[in-house]
Amino acid sequence: MRLLEEDKRLKKLKLQLETPEDLYFASLLIDEGDVVTAWTSRQLKVQRGVGTERGDRVRVKLSVKVKKVEFQRFSDTLRVLGVIIDAPEWLEARGAHHTIGLRPGDEVEIVKSSLLKHHERILQLATQRVKIAGVLSVDVDEVAVALIRPQGLEVVSVIPMPRPRKEGSLKDQLRENMRNLIPQLAEEVKSRKADILLFAAPRLVREAAEELLEHLSLPVRTIETSEGGLAGLHELMRREDLRGFLKERALLAPKQALEELIRRLDKYPERVALGAEEVSRALSARAVETLLVLDEALLSGEREKVLGILKEASETARDIVVVPLELEGAELLKRSGGVAALLYFAVPRYQVDA
Repeated sequence: MRLLEEDKRLKKLKLQLETPEDLYFASLLIDEGDVVTAWTSRQLKVQRGVGTERGDRVRVKLSVKVKKVEFQRFSDTLRVLGVIIDAPEWLEARGAHHTIGLRPGDEVEIVKSSLLKHHERILQLATQRVKIAGVLSVDVDEVAVALIRPQGLEVVSVIPMPRPRKEGSLKDQLRENMRNLIPQLAEEVKSRKADILLFAAPRLVREAAEELLEHLSLPVRTIETSEGGLAGLHELMRREDLRGFLKERALLAPKQALEELIRRLDKYPERVALGAEEVSRALSARAVETLLVLDEALLSGEREKVLGILKEASETARDIVVVPLELEGAELLKRSGGVAALLYFAVPRYQVDA
């Protein structure tokens, strides 16, 4: 994403959307009440006698006051639903409802109703060079294909491997099973804009694949895991030695925040707030160090409630971290209504009447 213009006084952002990841970031930036301006298509109304009929669709630049944002994770279209507040006079469309569909390549202007700390954090991540990694997690009986993207780990496919025969070398059989499959899958992740391939596998499988990996069209990083397949993907995301790698993919901050949340729940539960009620109480006491917000909560009907918490946190919390649903441990946030906080100090969970 390219930031073409930012006017903090007017709360105005002008963005160039370049990749599908930019749609994800834009969906987190656009809130109800914002004004979004972009090129879109609108059906003309044609006067026929005493009535009107639908005419051709025309390409036109419109501004809508946002009512709702619709985005599906890992998709290539962001739908912004709202009421038209500015349009060419000849279109006769002001006051009508309209949906602007944003895609990679589009330019969009957003005038925010409020520009908060988490918006700045999202914008900072979005304007970095987005990197995508392909992953092949391979075991004797299964290959899992995935992409590590800013919105989390996207599992593309899980492919069963032929069962090894009892006779003959297991390593030779694995090499034969992978001979055509690995190059094919490497091309698949490359076509999805991956700039590197992680090959994760137990030692035997890794050794069997060594020669194949030398001739792939992507740079390859091999990682030895205790398991391959789907289990290997989850093991990979827990690896300490991948912190720098995940940081490039904008996943390190949420991963570390989740790890700290889980650590404190085990050792210092009084320095954690879970759910909207506890978090709001902690914010009122100015006790919140880091607020964690599940991205799904901002992409669902819970958005308005979460935005109220974010507005308060923007004034007092040291940091705000948006956590992708796909990260391991994010299920804890989901069970807590999409919000949690790391606290400077303990806050009573219940108000004691004098």
